[in-house]
Amino acid sequence: MILAVILFLTALASAQTNDARALLQDIVSSGRATKSWRAEGVEIHEMTGNGIQLRDEIRFKIAIQGPSKMRWETSGDDDTLMVCDGTDHWTYYSHGLSFYHNSVSVSPCNPALGDYSQLTDNLTAAIVIGRDQVQFAGGPRECDIVRAEYTVPGSPDGVVVLHKVVRTMCIDAPRRLILRDSVESAGSGMRSTGTTTYSVYEREPTFSSDVFKFAVPTGTAEDEGPQGGRDDPIVEDGVYRSGPRASHPTLLNKVEPSYTEEARQARVSGIVLLALAV
Repeated sequence: MILAVILFLTALASAQTNDARALLQDIVSSGRATKSWRAEGVEIHEMTGNGIQLRDEIRFKIAIQGPSKMRWETSGDDDTLMVCDGTDHWTYYSHGLSFYHNSVSVSPCNPALGDYSQLTDNLTAAIVIGRDQVQFAGGPRECDIVRAEYTVPGSPDGVVVLHKVVRTMCIDAPRRLILRDSVESAGSGMRSTGTTTYSVYEREPTFSSDVFKFAVPTGTAEDEGPQGGRDDPIVEDGVYRSGPRASHPTLLNKVEPSYTEEARQARVSGIVLLALAV
């Protein structure tokens, strides 16, 4: 009797594993066939360990069209607008009233959010562990909970060592949609968790013509705003605001921060805001 139960449980686990892998592969195939999509939802990032406890919550709206058009708006703990119009890549940080501009050939639009075309890369195990509900498209939506484990390769120089990432997804199997995606990794005494919950996800939508247009914000070097017409620069607390006699500083060199494969797989992110008077 005991042996029969063990054999039954083993067969059940094997079936669940096969179902989970097949489901993930279906999502990968659907993702690779999708050229455009739009999504809305919430991201929650938490990092704990070594006396550190960080948490941020970000609401997002994202629109993707082809390989070089994107609009990504966030609010909450991060308030950013990123637009790729097919030629230029613009990023506007409203907290710092600043923006960054480059060509898409130099700074490509590669959003990880909503792109599941590489969901099975480095996958070592996957199993269906239950069912749940997620509020999606204005109502509750049933979904299967899949727990997947990944082994992320280390960097060639040995700076990043091989480690394990655990991903727990709530999947709407008939529609091949991930409604909630939680990624957890640990190492060097730190534990990082990022959970994305979608309220909207639409494949191949129709976008209006102005979705991928960026307007240069007033008060920047390219649009100085009302103060640009004054004869004298505005001085506040010893700081000269830009005007005819006080021009904006010009960027001479920019070095992009490095982003390791480990951090990308774990979806580690954050905002560093630096304010200075030149």
